[in-house]
Amino acid sequence: MALRPGRLLVLLLVTLTPLGCVIWPQGAGPDTAAVPLAEALQRRDRGEAVLIDVRSREAYAAGHVPGALNITSSEIEGRAAEIRRMGRLPILYCG
Repeated sequence: MALRPGRLLVLLLVTLTPLGCVIWPQGAGPDTAAVPLAEALQRRDRGEAVLIDVRSREAYAAGHVPGALNITSSEIEGRAAEIRRMGRLPILYCG
């Protein structure tokens, strides 16, 4: 899946709620449905997406989705170019 040059991947939103995290697909927001875990895993398995765990290193070490990268929420903006170079849809999650 080719990404448009200059498109800031940080637009992929992760919202912390009392019930946990909500994951939105690229260019979406609070008015759209969350990506179900099964779909996120299917996209990862097809090579279309990369799962990014935005929790602390300690939380990631305690358990995470297999194959997910750990890029903490405070690092996302600074590592946006690196994420963009992956050439896959980033799906951010926090739990």
